[in-house]
Amino acid sequence: MSTIGRRNPLPWLVLILAMAVYVGWAAFPASGLYTGVLNPHRLLVLASALKLVYLLAAAAWAFQCRDRLEAGNPARPAWFLLSLGLLSTFAGQLCLAPFQLARNETPFPSVADIFYVLSYPLLIAALVALLNAYREAGFPLGSTGERAAILAVVGVIAAIVAVPILRPVAEVEGPLLGRVLTVAYPILDLLLLLPLALLLRVALRLRGSHAGEVWLLLLVGFVFLCAGDICFAYFQSLGMEHLDPFVHATYILSYGLIAGGAHRQLELLKS
Repeated sequence: MSTIGRRNPLPWLVLILAMAVYVGWAAFPASGLYTGVLNPHRLLVLASALKLVYLLAAAAWAFQCRDRLEAGNPARPAWFLLSLGLLSTFAGQLCLAPFQLARNETPFPSVADIFYVLSYPLLIAALVALLNAYREAGFPLGSTGERAAILAVVGVIAAIVAVPILRPVAEVEGPLLGRVLTVAYPILDLLLLLPLALLLRVALRLRGSHAGEVWLLLLVGFVFLCAGDICFAYFQSLGMEHLDPFVHATYILSYGLIAGGAHRQLELLKS
């Protein structure tokens, strides 16, 4: 029996439990559970650990997917770029971990932002390479006009959603670098959404299949990554620290789903 039929539910139960913990923290911050056993510092340390584990696992599994593909396969460089992008994000989180562990704080801006910013070109290039791989494999990506229409619609929707959020963020007083990064992250996320929208067309055609499950996990994970960055920018600039639980939950869910998608793909390649 292949590993495809023997899935371990434990990782998903852990992810669901983590979501429940952080949503509960947001909903009931003054309860005994969140002022005693799971105080804010311990929850920050837990969030940091979960992010590191998911990111490192996702990067390792993506790299193994690359190794499982034969030389010349157009998807091989895509998985390699995805692995590098996730590893760069891991490096950024690793830079923050000592501050979160020892000082109960998340400095911004910091050296971690170098790695976070570097991850975006790698992730975007990975998604574009995957689009090219699907095109070479004969999957219908639509005509040039259809793809342009999809990108235009996504761009307009993203602008409608982002402008009201970014305007107050850009107007907040503070160090120039911090303000630039606060606006840059949502913009980079919007660029990431463009190839995601085109990949969604492929994923919908694969729905119900094992490959469709892989892309559902990856695409939803990247969408939550974008949502996490936008929420972080908005809450950070406006000083809404009480909403940090939602930011942690969004990032943990994002990294967990991406790791799950990479692991699912590796299982398919091993079967």
